[in-house]
Amino acid sequence: MQIIKKFMELKWLEDFVCVAQQGHFARAADARRITQSALSRRVKSLEEWVGVTLLDRTQHPIRLTAAGREFYGAAQDIIRQSYDARSTSEELTQGIRDTITVSSLHTLALYFVPSMLAELQRKLGPFEVSVVAETRTVDEYLVALAENRSDFFVSYSRGGLSAAADSGAFESKLIGRDQIRPFIHNNAPDLDLDARRGLPIPYLAYSGTTLMSQLVRGIISNAPFQNRLNVRYRASLAESIRTAASFGMGLCWLPDSTFAWRGETNKLRLIESRWQTEVSIRIYKSRNNLRPIVQAIWDSLETL
Repeated sequence: MQIIKKFMELKWLEDFVCVAQQGHFARAADARRITQSALSRRVKSLEEWVGVTLLDRTQHPIRLTAAGREFYGAAQDIIRQSYDARSTSEELTQGIRDTITVSSLHTLALYFVPSMLAELQRKLGPFEVSVVAETRTVDEYLVALAENRSDFFVSYSRGGLSAAADSGAFESKLIGRDQIRPFIHNNAPDLDLDARRGLPIPYLAYSGTTLMSQLVRGIISNAPFQNRLNVRYRASLAESIRTAASFGMGLCWLPDSTFAWRGETNKLRLIESRWQTEVSIRIYKSRNNLRPIVQAIWDSLETL
């Protein structure tokens, strides 16, 4: 005989709310970063704890039962109150008020993110912030959001950033734009990027797993000069690519924001061409992150 758990778990409520919002167990499982079978078991445990069926699984999309509609609002209140209580406890035990963690692509952490946070602190007053700019995949950053190990994630976004990012687990806002354009050393000979034939072009490439690598591949995928590119240097960080270009090692694509924090292009010159792109800068947060400071920042982003 199976023993029903005596105590309800907060994650059961979060799972139930997510299924209700998604209307589908598979999409909710993706959003919660667990298997569909595990999600189904946890929702069933909640229903056993409550004593009624909360979801009508015969409907497509899945709908709330009458009892589920009544319980849905209470579940959201419990989740919100739980995180509010945890935030209050953290302030009392750690002596820290309004601490947030912002994850960011390394390139955006150099100038864009500090400038954004400075403006937010002018609007909201001082708060403590920790910026995490490590070499991770986009999905790894999103998992950190889903698990509340990070409050915000700042990233370039062009096309489908990630299947997880488009799920109902996260919300996002457009907070800026950047240009990714070709640069080369000032003393390098002129390059015709519309010519299919010519001398090989020394090329500084981004490592294959990075978002910058994906963006640049999208720019040059149909370029006539693509077969002339001869990789001389490869790195995951735009700052490393930029430094190599400043030593005259070859052609590279860089975001304009990599120059903002230095104020000028220094030893590099822009190659005017059509082989460039504009990218959006978006900030992401988990819908389940209901901390007051996080919501205050989220609301303030509208007027930045």
